[in-house]
Amino acid sequence: TTINRRGYRGREYPLARVPGRTRLVMIGDSITFGYGVGDGETFSAVMEALVPRLEVVNLGVQGYGTDQELLKLEREGLAYRPDVVVLNVCLANDLLDNAAARSIYDGVYPKPYFRVQDGKLVEVAGHVALSAPRRLALLLSQRSALFNALLDLTRVDRARYQKGLAGRLEAEPAEPAFPVTFALVRRMDEVTRQHGAAFVALLYPSLRDFIRPSRRAGRFREAPELRGVRVVDLRPRFEARGLTADTFSRYSLDGNLHFTAEGHRLAARVILEVLAEEGLLSAATPPAAGPPPPSPRVSSGPPSRPSTSPPPSPPPR
Repeated sequence: TTINRRGYRGREYPLARVPGRTRLVMIGDSITFGYGVGDGETFSAVMEALVPRLEVVNLGVQGYGTDQELLKLEREGLAYRPDVVVLNVCLANDLLDNAAARSIYDGVYPKPYFRVQDGKLVEVAGHVALSAPRRLALLLSQRSALFNALLDLTRVDRARYQKGLAGRLEAEPAEPAFPVTFALVRRMDEVTRQHGAAFVALLYPSLRDFIRPSRRAGRFREAPELRGVRVVDLRPRFEARGLTADTFSRYSLDGNLHFTAEGHRLAARVILEVLAEEGLLSAATPPAAGPPPPSPRVSSGPPSRPSTSPPPSPPPR
């Protein structure tokens, strides 16, 4: 795994644009980062290999929710002057992330989050600054084997926390998680458009969605807050290409759709097809493995035959 000087996965991209190339910025968590695969195997890298005129800047950060991803986009992502921003939404845990003031993976480290107040997003971050004892503990954890051995004594509590987390991931998120998530996605769309780029949010299912689809993708489809925002549920597209409950282990390392190398290759083609259908690529994508399904605001249902009409023109920059 290569982490470049800017702190991101893979090769480093200059902020300056290369004439004649289409630049995408990928925002997401460990699915986007490419947990468990090599640098050249992530779907961002595969997309570049399939369409060499593309620059795909992978800003995925493991453990992030949509809240931290919005901050990443505003503070760093838009500086790359992308043509398209792609938000990769993990339906398994992002809603839970967005309702939490601390990392859901350990319940300890604080993180910024947002609330919706009077119809507006309000960032809450005053709790993020580490106290002097916590800064010392962080320093010791990086340098002291004895300190880390003492920390290991808390493994029982951590195991209990992780067991509880697994249960929360299986349950439907609490109601407040939905409006704040929808507001975060709407804000991403707005700031991206303000910078002259296009925006699309892709919804990634978990294993449970292939067995018994949850209401999470449906809530995105029905949300009035997301009217006019490009949101695409990828589950029907994956199923049309052979990723099902029965074949899940071939494409995913675990139940949360952390892709295998083969899964990343499949995802790369699906993402390219979505972008082409939305008119966000100016040249043909590589040959598809099968016909794409229809693409309403949140796509669902069986696949349809490709349209013979040309895709719409990309939005002006």
